[in-house]
Amino acid sequence: MNAGEFLREARATIQDRGMDYGHPSDNMSRTARLWSAFLEMPLTDYQVATCLALVKIARSMETGKVDNYIDGAAYMAIAGQLHTEENELYV
Repeated sequence: MNAGEFLREARATIQDRGMDYGHPSDNMSRTARLWSAFLEMPLTDYQVATCLALVKIARSMETGKVDNYIDGAAYMAIAGQLHTEENELYV
C-alpha cells in the first residue's frame, strides 16, 4: 500500500467506527474518565486517542500487519481533531 491508500483506509475506518460508536469525543472522553480514575491523574480525550495510536505503534514493532498502520493513522487523526476542537463527526 502507498501512503494515500493507508490514509484512505484510515478515513474509512473512522467513518465506519463513527456509525457504530458516534462522535469520537464521546468514546474518548468516556475512556479518559475511566483511565483518569484508574491512574488517579487527569487525562483528556485527545491523550486517549494518542495512547491508542502508541499501542498500534508498539504492535507494529512485532509484526508488519497493515491494520496497525491504518488504525494508528486513524487514532492520530482523531487525536488531532479532538485536540484542535474540530468537532465534525466524519472526515
